[in-house]
Amino acid sequence: MARDNATAAAALLDRQLDADALRDATEHVARPLAGQDSLVRTQAMFIFRLGAEWLGLATSYFDEVVEPRAIHALPHRREGVVRGLVNVSGQLTLCVALEQLFQLGVARPERRRQSLLGRRLVVLASQGHRTAFEADEVHGEHRFDPASLRAVPSTVAHSMANFTTAVLPWNDRVVGQLDAELLFHAINRRLG
Repeated sequence: MARDNATAAAALLDRQLDADALRDATEHVARPLAGQDSLVRTQAMFIFRLGAEWLGLATSYFDEVVEPRAIHALPHRREGVVRGLVNVSGQLTLCVALEQLFQLGVARPERRRQSLLGRRLVVLASQGHRTAFEADEVHGEHRFDPASLRAVPSTVAHSMANFTTAVLPWNDRVVGQLDAELLFHAINRRLG
């Protein structure tokens, strides 16, 4: 019985299609899918919070997100952007204070359970180098249509506006999209 089914299936798949059936099948496959345009234009950013500011960076720069851990201060580096070294997955990683770089206040808004993860150590990777920072709250990856990005309003603090390329409306909030190249350049400049 199984052999008869296999023979019948092979005969069905090996049959010749007539010209009309072949044309209909070609038209069906060539027809665009509903919503395909939005799939092509979809981008992703990793969303996190520093103080009261929600920020996002392209997901390609995120290496891992882990529980907060001890940060070991470096000699003669007690102030500024460099916080010290942190052990992440057995690798010593430079830890920076992005809130210092962006000159954000220390005001902490009321914590909402909207996020997937609370305070976390976020590890970025760029050109073979890893850098970590502490985020007050982590949402994670968010996909969006690039057409939904808006210009940075003039009300954004000047120091923050320097690093922000656009803003994204998200969950009744506004997320500042960070310029990754400028961010890493500013961090590297502070290391010297």
